[in-house]
Amino acid sequence: MKIVTQQFGSLDLSEKDIISFQRGIIGFEKLNRYVVIDDEEYKPFRWLLSVDDPDTRFPVLNPLLVFPEYGKELPKGLVKKIFSSNEVVDLFCLVTLKGMGGKVTINLKSPVVIDFPNKTGEQIVLASEKLPVAQPIS
Repeated sequence: MKIVTQQFGSLDLSEKDIISFQRGIIGFEKLNRYVVIDDEEYKPFRWLLSVDDPDTRFPVLNPLLVFPEYGKELPKGLVKKIFSSNEVVDLFCLVTLKGMGGKVTINLKSPVVIDFPNKTGEQIVLASEKLPVAQPIS
C-alpha cells in the first residue's frame, strides 16, 4: 500500500506495518489504522501516523526516557508486559511540539500502548490525578 504524506512524502507500507486502534486516539476516534515512523531528524521522538488520514500524525515519545519514575503510575500488568522479554509491547505518550508557552509538552495522563506482535494499539487514561496532559519537557 502506498500513502502520500506532507511530512514524509510517499511511503510504501505493508499490512504488517499497520497497528489497529479499535477506539482510535482521543479526539480522532474514527481513525483506526496507524504506523509508527522513525525520523532521524527528530530522535528520540517518533511519529504515530494515521493510515486512514496521512495528514494526521502525532509526535510520540517513550515517557520513561524523560521520566524514569513514570512506571510507578502504570497498572502493574502493563508494566510486566512492557518489561517482559517475552512480549513486544511499547509505551508512548503524545507530544505537543509547541505547547504551553512554546514549550514541548508530553501527555502523561493518556499513554499509547502498542502490542507489536498483535498489531494492536490503545490509548488509555490513567487514574492518577497527579499526571498532567501537558507536562513540559523542554
